[in-house]
Amino acid sequence: MCLNERRFCECRRNSAFLSFRDNLLPPEILLNLYCPQCRHQAVWDETVMLEDCGWVLEYDLERAQGYFDLRGIRQRATPGFLFDEGYLSWLGLAPGDFEVNARLHRRLEPLSRQDMALYLKTLKDEWTTHVAGLKAAGWRKAQAT
Repeated sequence: MCLNERRFCECRRNSAFLSFRDNLLPPEILLNLYCPQCRHQAVWDETVMLEDCGWVLEYDLERAQGYFDLRGIRQRATPGFLFDEGYLSWLGLAPGDFEVNARLHRRLEPLSRQDMALYLKTLKDEWTTHVAGLKAAGWRKAQAT
């Protein structure tokens, strides 16, 4: 089971749902989260930051490396590794995927009581369309699906 957390960006206008693979890293490893509206506040440093479709995540890589060393993970802690391997990344493929998924399931819930096969087909079709939109927009995790 992985820890999941909702975190607001620096301007507090937007939030992202985050996932922490294997509960290895504490939430404090993410020092700052900037949405597209407040990303201008970030002083870009590619050694500790990762950008994904206008969102910027700033990591405490020294502490992350300490956790990796304690657990015997030989890979060097980099923003790309933490994000791409899911150690501290979006819950889903983009910051709002948790909410999108919940809304989709709520909207289709009545159909599940009427026709389960149609419910599953509709769920799959709509999610596939959603993921295609994320890929087209350039979301990093969607590119790997």
